[in-house]
Amino acid sequence: MEQKILFFDIDGTLITDDGKRTFPESAKKAIRMARACGHLTFVNTGRVFVNVDDFIRDAGFDGYVCGCGTYILADGKELLHHKLTNKRCVEIAEKARICGIQGIYEHTEKICYDSHVDTAEARELIEYFRRNYRNIVDDIYSPEFIFDKFTAWYDEEQSRLSEFMNYVSDFNCIMREGSFIEVVPKGFSKATGIQFILDYYGIPLENAYVFGDSNNDLEMLQYVPNSIAMGVCTPEVKAVASYQTSCVNEDGIYRALLHFGVIE
Repeated sequence: MEQKILFFDIDGTLITDDGKRTFPESAKKAIRMARACGHLTFVNTGRVFVNVDDFIRDAGFDGYVCGCGTYILADGKELLHHKLTNKRCVEIAEKARICGIQGIYEHTEKICYDSHVDTAEARELIEYFRRNYRNIVDDIYSPEFIFDKFTAWYDEEQSRLSEFMNYVSDFNCIMREGSFIEVVPKGFSKATGIQFILDYYGIPLENAYVFGDSNNDLEMLQYVPNSIAMGVCTPEVKAVASYQTSCVNEDGIYRALLHFGVIE
């Protein structure tokens, strides 16, 4: 069998998106079986590398495409890291503060946020990061305040989202569920990360398989012909995927790999 390469989103794909963050044994088993057959397995996530939990890494992936393609790790080596300057990061955080945007600014080694802008969603997430011993920077004027990409919440009635997005014209904005956005430097996406890895290993696009469930997966699902939507996904994801499997906690990954003949 020709070598295949598999790319998995995390939230709602590898693990449940119900707050419990369960990584089902059937998904771990499918990944082990695929690797035993000589195939490569990669995480492809909007999360930065520091936020890929140990219980996910322990599944034994061959590499990681993180931060929507801004950071790539394979064969135990950092192959790509797109870096922003501290000056640009501070400028963006200042504009977000003016426009009423609550950002979580994500770097491969740390999480940054503006403690002067406060929302319940951000507080909950920052507390989760603190409990899990993340390195957190809460002063936007610190020299340590740098990030690769960011996510943000906005108030549909009170925030000045259009003004803010015009200001960060060097970024692409992904509209997520609810009043939530994911903002990534232009030229980077989960799809660009896939092509980088395919070029690195010399694997053709038709031997790639991608799994996702939410709108930040759209580019990779549209880019790769063998695109799998999870059982619970956004309407946009369902519309572009070539195949829909069951939910991750209903053996969705295992069943999809059997369907495509990647494992037996």
